[in-house]
Amino acid sequence: MSYCFEKGIPHSKFLKWDAEDRAKTVAYALESSQRCNMCGTAGWEWEENKFAYTALDDFCQGCYQKAMYSEQQSSSLPGTNVKLVPTTARLSAQMKMKAKKRSRLKMD
Repeated sequence: MSYCFEKGIPHSKFLKWDAEDRAKTVAYALESSQRCNMCGTAGWEWEENKFAYTALDDFCQGCYQKAMYSEQQSSSLPGTNVKLVPTTARLSAQMKMKAKKRSRLKMD
């Protein structure tokens, strides 16, 4: 059912699929659910080979921006998550206004 929900497929249509296709889909969903949300690996992969993966640096500009923002915002509350949103003219203007307000407060 979760597969149907996530993909927006009516369960009745899923049940009309070929049995082999349904079995493959369920197997894939089960295998995917065993993977770590953080690193994407599954325990069985490490059990088969403790050197199955090698850690490498993989630079992501988005993650860099989030980390830099987090470091600059020392007043964020615990549990606050940084999200990336598309930069629009309106957002840029709002950010400039906030920066001006902050600089005025620091001068006072």
